[in-house]
Amino acid sequence: HYSWSQRRNYYVGLTGVDAFVTMQFTSDFQEKDIVFGGDKKLEKLIDEVEQLFPLNNGVSLQSECPIGLIGDDIEAVARKKAKEHDKTIVPVRCEGFRGVSQSLGHHIANDAIRDWVFDKKETDFEPSSFDVNVIGDYNIGGDAWASRILLEDMGLRVVGNWSGDATLAEVERAPKATLNLIHCYRSMNYIARHMEEKYGIPWMEYNFFGPSQIEASLRNIAAFFGPETQDKAEALITRYQPLVQSVTEKYRPRLDGKTVMLYVGGLRPRHVITAYED
Repeated sequence: HYSWSQRRNYYVGLTGVDAFVTMQFTSDFQEKDIVFGGDKKLEKLIDEVEQLFPLNNGVSLQSECPIGLIGDDIEAVARKKAKEHDKTIVPVRCEGFRGVSQSLGHHIANDAIRDWVFDKKETDFEPSSFDVNVIGDYNIGGDAWASRILLEDMGLRVVGNWSGDATLAEVERAPKATLNLIHCYRSMNYIARHMEEKYGIPWMEYNFFGPSQIEASLRNIAAFFGPETQDKAEALITRYQPLVQSVTEKYRPRLDGKTVMLYVGGLRPRHVITAYED
C-alpha cells in the first residue's frame, strides 16, 4: 500500500496551508493490485505529489509488506519519475524493517542513501574545516536539537543531523563534511564507513546520555579539531557545571541505594546505564 506522510514533531500551522502532517495520499490498494501490480498507482501518486507540492525537493518511496509480496519494481518507477520530474526519488525496499532486530533494514536504508542520494546533483554548499554530520540521532525527544546546541557552542558547524532531523539538502551535502559523529553505531555505521572509504571522511562515536559521557564526548570531539576547539569545549563544560551540580544535588538523596530496572529498546542500554551511574 502506497501512502505519504511527514514527521509529526514538525507539525505547526494550519492543515493544508502550511502544515501537511495529517494529509495522507493513498493509492487505494485493492486485491486486483496484488494480482496485477501496483506500480502504475505509485507513478500516479508521484505525479500528484508533484502537482500539489511543486516546490518539493524529492520523494522517498518506502515499500510496505504487500509490495514485498508482489514484487513491484519501485526502483524502475524511481528512475523513470526522477528523470521525468528532474527530482531526487529514493526507493527503499525494506518491508517490515527487515532482518534480525532490524539490522538488515538499517543496512538497506544506508545503502539507499549511498545509491540514490549521494553524488546525484550539484550543490552550491560551501564547506568549512569545522563541519560535522550528526548521524544516527533520531530526535525522538528533541535530543538532536540539544546536541546541536552543544556542538555549535564549541565552534563546530552541524551541516547535517540525520536521519531524525534531516532535510534532503543536509543528506546531499554530507560528503563535504570534515567529520562524521555517530550516536547510534549499529544503525548507521554502514554509511559512515562508506563515506570514509569514498570521501576520506573520518568518523567517531559519541554519547550524549548523562553529564560524564557528554563531557568525555565533547573532549574527544574537540581533540580531533585541535587546541582552539578544545579550549571552547572546556569553557562549555565549565559553563554547564553549576546546572549539572544542581540537578545532582536535587536527585541524589532520593536515588542513593536504589536499584534501577532498565526496560529499553532503541536507546541502547550501554549508553543509558552511564547516565544512571551519574
